This record gives sequence, structure tokens and C-alpha cells, in this order.
Amino acid sequence: MIHGGRLRAAANRYGIAEPDWLDLSTGIAPWSWPVPPLPAAVWARLPEADDGLIAAAADYYGVPPERLVALPGSQFAIRELPRLFAPCTVAVPAIGYTEHAAAWRAAGHRLMWYADLDALDAMCSELDRAVVLDPNNPTGERAAPERLGRLAAALGPGRLIVDAAFADCSDGLSFDPLDSDAVVLRSVGKFFGLAGMRLGFAFGHAATVDTLRPAVEPWGVAHPARWIGTRALADTDWQRGQRARIDDTETWLRACLTDAFPGRAIATGGLFVTVFFQGEAEAGALHDALARRGVLTRLGDNGHWLRFGLPAETQRERLSCALCDMHAHAGSSGASR
Repeated sequence: MIHGGRLRAAANRYGIAEPDWLDLSTGIAPWSWPVPPLPAAVWARLPEADDGLIAAAADYYGVPPERLVALPGSQFAIRELPRLFAPCTVAVPAIGYTEHAAAWRAAGHRLMWYADLDALDAMCSELDRAVVLDPNNPTGERAAPERLGRLAAALGPGRLIVDAAFADCSDGLSFDPLDSDAVVLRSVGKFFGLAGMRLGFAFGHAATVDTLRPAVEPWGVAHPARWIGTRALADTDWQRGQRARIDDTETWLRACLTDAFPGRAIATGGLFVTVFFQGEAEAGALHDALARRGVLTRLGDNGHWLRFGLPAETQRERLSCALCDMHAHAGSSGASR
């Protein structure tokens, strides 16, 4: 699997120095929570469980602290959860974050693929477990709370796993995971612009959370990540400002890409906008053309889509100019826009 954020590889391939790129290949906010200087003890001492992180996360996510576990990124749970269960039949999205499918397959489970949530509803009786991305990366599909509740009830306690890594943009989940006994995965790095910190959480179904906990304790989350996360999760003023920035930039980016790619299907997921194309050649050529102009995007695993992360306000003009220049050169060579 090839993920976004591989800036060094792009710099080597296209001969453009890393500082000269506009990297839109990830779904990570371009505005980071302002990290203050860390006390020396944070680097020198082992982390402690009663440092306030779990209390801050419980308040932020609205769940009891005993139903929540801190992780070194939500990717940790994506990899570890399938190892907790005996081989079974699991539904994963046909288009979506591919690490889920890879982890379940590696743990010996049988996969079934669904195109959208309607298709998942239809196959529910054939499943033991299901993974839902809410919102889906990269399709932007959101699940209504009633639908998630029905899925959780149909599958049984702990058998619906909801990857809500991008849910912060809309101020939280669309359903109550405790009532439904689902398992929810959350990421801190994306919304807070701190992906290098590697911090996430799993919460919901008590037995699953308790089974996952020994895999990460006692020191699975680094002390600096815990210290920063405790303060970022409690900074409600900054969070309100961040949501406003994301909303404004997502609106601008969607309009920009709609103008650049008329007639193409476009989806939004808060921290990204995805453009869908009919053929692999078109999306790949556009990805390459933008890269030659120092703009790195995420080319879809199936070659049919391009995902754009949000540019900071100071980067908007550069993206607009790159798109215009790309189309101008395509037009002069007789290529179709």
C-alpha cells in the first residue's frame, strides 16, 4: 500500500527539493495546534496513566474513561483489532482506507466488500463483523446515526467497528457508541495537525476495549504525545477556530476543483476533497502533471481518483496557478480538459 505524505520519494522522483513542494497528499490539517515548550521531565520520565490524558479524552469524546483506551495512533487499533478475534467473515469498504482490509486479511479473516452503506445493509445477515468509515476516506460517505445503530444491533455487541478518524471536523460522532456497543477509532493527529505525534483512541464496547488495552499498556503512548494530547484535547477555543478554518477551506477547495474538473464527481470529507475520474490513465496523468509543478496529491489505489488535502490560505494561489498552468499546457497540446 502506498500512502500520502511520501514527500521525500516525490522529491527524489521529480527533482524538486522537499521545501519547494505543496504537499496535499494527506488528510492532515495544515494548521497545527500550537505546541508549547515541553518540560524536560516529559522527555526524561516514563509516562504515567494518571496524567490527565484519559480524563481529557473522555470529556472530548463524551465517553466514560473506563470505556476508552489511548493508542499510539488509530492505525495501531486497525492492525491489532483483527488479531483479537477468531477467523470470521468481515465486511470492508471496496473504496476506503485499505489498511483495514490488509489487517483483517493478514489475521486470517474472510473479507466481503461493499460498495456503499446500502450494500452493507443488504449483506448484513452474511457477516460476523463490519468496518465502517465515518466519514469514508476517500469517498466522503457519511453514515446516519440510525443506520449505524441498526448495523450495530444486527451484528451484535462489539462487532461493528467505526473508523471515525475524520469525525472531529463536524464536532463529533453521528451516533452514541455506548448505546450501540460499537467499537470506535479516533485519531488526534489529523484534526489537530499533529500526525507525527502518533496519538489516537479506541472506545465503546467494554470487552473489546479491555482486550485491546494490554496490547498498548503500560507505555505504548509516548510521554510527549500524552502531554501534548492532554492539552490539545482540552483547548476548546482553538478547536472552534480550527473547525471554522476547515469549513472555509473545504468550501474553497471544492469550488476550485469543481471549476478545474467540470463534470467530474467530487466528494468532501472535511480534511480532504476527492475528484473521481472514469479511467486510470486520466487520474494518473493529472497526478503526474501536478507533481511536476510541485503539488503532491494522493492518487487512488484503483487509479480512478485524486484526493486533495486542504491548503493553508497562503497556499491557495499556488494550487490555483498550478491547476491553470496544467490545463493551459494540456489545451495547447490538444489534450482534453
